Amino acid sequence: QSPRPAPPRPSTTPCLRALSSAAMKRSAACALLLLTLTGAASALSVSETVGLRAASGTPVERVVNLLKDLKEKLEMDEKKEQKTYDKYACWCEKTTARKAAAIDEANNELRALGQDILSLKGKIATLAAEIEQLEADIAANKKAQAEATALRQKENAAFMAEADETKQALAALEKAITVLVEGSKPSALLQQRSSAETTAEATMAVKKVVAAMPVSKALNVKQLALLDEFLSAGAGAKYTPQSWTVQGMLKDMYETFATDLMTAHEAEATANTNYESFMATKAAELKLLEKTKAKKEEEKAE
Repeated sequence: QSPRPAPPRPSTTPCLRALSSAAMKRSAACALLLLTLTGAASALSVSETVGLRAASGTPVERVVNLLKDLKEKLEMDEKKEQKTYDKYACWCEKTTARKAAAIDEANNELRALGQDILSLKGKIATLAAEIEQLEADIAANKKAQAEATALRQKENAAFMAEADETKQALAALEKAITVLVEGSKPSALLQQRSSAETTAEATMAVKKVVAAMPVSKALNVKQLALLDEFLSAGAGAKYTPQSWTVQGMLKDMYETFATDLMTAHEAEATANTNYESFMATKAAELKLLEKTKAKKEEEKAE
């Protein structure tokens, strides 16, 4: 049996053909790309292609020239965009700085306003306290004026009543002294009137003196005893000496009452002057207090 023949080696020719086919395909693709670029270059507007180099030479040279022109155009566009960017960046920096300064200023103003608010709150509290004190002072001033007026009216009424009583007592004393003096004169015996009539008149006058005595000037025990003895004597032998004694006592009382009345008038005038001065001072103080209160209220309202 003869041996089997060895299989034939594969030929490399199909591989080379495949490689050649692939190379041809790549060449066709490059050519197509060149044609596309050439078409794109020819499609550019006249204004964009004026600066391009003359389309001469091989297609590769034309593509190279076209790429160079595109590069120059891109560089020019880059410069324009850089210029625009720089301008915008400058604006951003200035605006940012301005806004930052405005924010700082606003923060400072806020802090200042906060301090002002605290200060104003304190001022308002102080003004409220001052107004409250002024209101209390005004009320006290008006109360003092009312009390002083009431006291002055009371004192004046008491003075008028006492002065009226003293005047009545002085009139009764004057009448009694006149009657007693006339009844003690020797010439009284020559008159037609009887001794009984004279005694009765003197007795009545003395009784009126006793009745007219002011409450504040009541007779003491000695004076009452002397007057009682005089009234009891009547027309007896002791009438004339007692009349002289009573006359002296009544004259002393008259002088004392007259002096007291004058002193009371002077005291009343002084008290009235002091009252008017006090009221004038209080009125001026009240006016100032009310004016100050109104001013404080205006400041608080502001």
